[in-house]
Amino acid sequence: MLDNQVYVVVNSLLDTRYQRKTGIPRVEYEVAKYLVARGAQAVAWQGRRFISIDFDAFIDLGDKSQALDLDAICDEPTVPTTMPRLGFALARLLEPVARRAPRWMRLSSALDRLLAGDWPKLSADERREFSQTLGFSRNFERLAHFLDALVARRGGGPRPVSLNNKAEFRRDAVMVMLGIWWSDRPFRAVEELKTSHGLRFVSMIYDLLPIRRPEFFGSPPFSATFRKHIDHVIRLSDAVCAISKSTAGDVTAYAAETGVTIRPVKPIPLCSDMKQSTTPVHSKRLRETGLQPNGFVLFVSTVNPRKNHWFAYQLWRRAVETMGDQVPTLVFAGQSDGGRGFRLISQDTMMWQRKLLFIEGPMDGEVAWLYENCAFTLFPSWSEGWGLPITESLAYGKYCLAGDNSSQPEAGQGLAFHADVFDGAAWLAELRRLITEPGYREAANARVREGFVARSWNDVSADVHDAVKAVVASPTIETARKSAGSADIRPSIAPA
Repeated sequence: MLDNQVYVVVNSLLDTRYQRKTGIPRVEYEVAKYLVARGAQAVAWQGRRFISIDFDAFIDLGDKSQALDLDAICDEPTVPTTMPRLGFALARLLEPVARRAPRWMRLSSALDRLLAGDWPKLSADERREFSQTLGFSRNFERLAHFLDALVARRGGGPRPVSLNNKAEFRRDAVMVMLGIWWSDRPFRAVEELKTSHGLRFVSMIYDLLPIRRPEFFGSPPFSATFRKHIDHVIRLSDAVCAISKSTAGDVTAYAAETGVTIRPVKPIPLCSDMKQSTTPVHSKRLRETGLQPNGFVLFVSTVNPRKNHWFAYQLWRRAVETMGDQVPTLVFAGQSDGGRGFRLISQDTMMWQRKLLFIEGPMDGEVAWLYENCAFTLFPSWSEGWGLPITESLAYGKYCLAGDNSSQPEAGQGLAFHADVFDGAAWLAELRRLITEPGYREAANARVREGFVARSWNDVSADVHDAVKAVVASPTIETARKSAGSADIRPSIAPA
């Protein structure tokens, strides 16, 4: 198989290119980097078609743009001119355009003209007024596009992302989709390419939680939209990968429930490279907490109901009631969703800022310091597609108390404690042993350090690559369905 027949979709990475690479964008970045280095082409669905992305230039542009500081740019020397300056007029004209334009092309050609001709002539105050007029401080995407355009203008050469770069697909190509499409249109385009070019389609599914546990995902329309996405994916895919055996089982069961024949789903476990890639940072705000090495327990997660912070709070309150001050502080580290449950926790004056501490929106370096210096970790999630905080904890040699549902035992590698999140007594008993029994915690952490098997992003990417090669060597899923006598031969996708 020629790797220049492989097209990897990077829509999630494109949409979040100015944010820290986590979750699906991180998977897209690492796998795309691996495949592109072996001859694959990066593509993205934009507007009504697939476009080609110069992946290396795209990543380089994003890195350079993120390194820019708007205040420093505003303070750059002004080019003397006797010509009238049009900056404010252009800014006001561009504001409605910025609100309506697609994300990555906000401000587009008019902004390019401004940067080429008028921006250098504006004073620092005028530049700041320009940025305020366009709402850069309120709209991160607008600022991101502005920085993109500035870097591209200074560097010269073609842009790595342009609607003019229509993707041309070779016959019998393979498209690898690692993210989520919320629109029907790209799926219709894939279906057409399968008919006209013999395209093979490989997808990655992270979980079916909005379908299996919709109570954690707000309004019903979201779960319905997600279900529609999954239905398209499993009907069109010649191979489906999943990030855990648990998720693979869910996908297989769901396909059977919906009457769709699919090949066996390939589990591709995720990895954690934080310990190898991130330098611990003992920041000012961490120092101000007074946290001491081995003197606290860590719970890393975005704060939302599915992660079960309420259970962690009740567990810790019960522990303090029965064991007193020997119970270490529990540190919540993550982004808050502002939910009512967490607000109620923060109102417990006996626990809050005493035995419970919240580090909101920690940087990677701060998270690394917390992992390195905690006594052990907690992760009582209701359901996971993988359970990355468990893997991260083990990578740092720290024992983890986690749920026994979904994929969490896989992430634990037999080295973590797993219990039903309804069985508070079991959690409290293990917590008591870790706090009061001499040598118990040290032995648990030692077993983690000795037994943990690390995976790298190269391992993950190579597994995806193997799935692609297997697809090329096998008949299409349509042929397999016909051979199996399935009544469900993939139907046409109805227009949006």
